[in-house]
Amino acid sequence: MTGEELALLQQTFLFRGLTAEDVAEAVEGRCVARSYRKGEVIYSPESFRRELGIVLSGAVTVRKGALTVSELAPGDLFGAAALFTDEELYVSTLTARKASHILFLTQEQVASLIHQSSVVRDNYLRYLAQRIRFLSAKVDALSSGSGERKLSDFLLKNMGESGVITVRSLTELASRLGVARASLYRQLDRLLDAGIIAKSGKTITVLKPESLK
Repeated sequence: MTGEELALLQQTFLFRGLTAEDVAEAVEGRCVARSYRKGEVIYSPESFRRELGIVLSGAVTVRKGALTVSELAPGDLFGAAALFTDEELYVSTLTARKASHILFLTQEQVASLIHQSSVVRDNYLRYLAQRIRFLSAKVDALSSGSGERKLSDFLLKNMGESGVITVRSLTELASRLGVARASLYRQLDRLLDAGIIAKSGKTITVLKPESLK
């Protein structure tokens, strides 16, 4: 493991709060890192391992059937649904969107880390809770109707008191809402032209929330 990779692992959900030395002890000589070419399938419903993956470099697309569920970047985790379960099928298909390098921890290694470190245990529970919230929001978006309604509901639900929302990327937002990226751009342009929102980079500010209801 390079120093850069260890620093990245230290910032992930699983190892956050541990020292660099603790992270190195947890992974070096124990975990396996695998490389994938662009377009190569990492996990599929029929082909997967009971391991937790951490993206070290590259990008990974997560799909459920034809629907893109999310895009994973360095530091993101996947595979929790494959751990501690007897299910014979995985829940989605993961594909390398570009050349990617991924670290894998086996079910036994994750269980050992959880047992040995209360920090890792709490981090893992928080990670699972966040995944549940993400998937719940995904279901809400998919069941909310048109692309316009999905976007309006998302903005109202996430804007907070300040009206400000920061998104990782519009591509990820389109994926999260289950709409085409071009459709999302059109809806955003309509809201901008109407003065309902303002946008600067990755930040969207809701100016007239009543117009989104």
